[in-house]
Amino acid sequence: MITVIYGVLVVLGVSLVAVAGLTLVQLLVPTDLRQEHNDVAGFIYAVLGVVYAVLLALVVIAVWEDYGRARETVESEANAVAEIFWLAHELPEPEHLRLQELARSYAREVVEEEWLLMEQGEASLRGWVLIDDIRATLQGYEPRTAAEAALYSEGLDQVEELADARRMRLVVSRQGMPAVLWVALVFGGVAAVGFTYLFGLENTWTHRLMVVALASVIALILFTIGALEYPFSGGASISTGAFDLILERFETSKLSDI
Repeated sequence: MITVIYGVLVVLGVSLVAVAGLTLVQLLVPTDLRQEHNDVAGFIYAVLGVVYAVLLALVVIAVWEDYGRARETVESEANAVAEIFWLAHELPEPEHLRLQELARSYAREVVEEEWLLMEQGEASLRGWVLIDDIRATLQGYEPRTAAEAALYSEGLDQVEELADARRMRLVVSRQGMPAVLWVALVFGGVAAVGFTYLFGLENTWTHRLMVVALASVIALILFTIGALEYPFSGGASISTGAFDLILERFETSKLSDI
């Protein structure tokens, strides 16, 4: 809800600034003078509009794909924790209870501590310690049968997948778009809106409505890009739903012995 409010305020603010700029140009430059260059300005603006539209589209697609990959990474990480928990049930003591306890502790650490830290681009050191403990506990187990050897191998694979997914999640939480790209987007938006001031229209209010519509759309798209740039912070941040689900399942499953 807060994100929606911020978005509305940003769009309204940009629209007011755009209209103020148009009003200033209309006062300083007569409509007749601007009308003389409508044909040339229209041709140049068409090229400018296409270039900026392509840039916006590419950035939106890239940001959305990164956001989707981040969400898939979280789901893979949660799934790996769950698989380790279920595999531990088939192991003998003491590895059985130890692995289940570590898997549950890791999920709780991510939900209760690390998710808040990621908003500042930080991570929980205890999360890595728990993964190391899971790996060490599993590696200390000596399989005696073919079935146990298969469980052992699968467990090691899941630990590796867990570590990889966690690493990718932390990398994504700290990476945003290059500053130069933001400069290009903002400058392109200002140029696209400002160029419309050069057109001369007899109806002043029609001209203002066109400028407001263009400025609002550009502002909304840029705000959306900003909201999705960091998947784990802001109003559009990815939730802990995947980990909440497995924690709930740990509490209700008959395979949970702790």
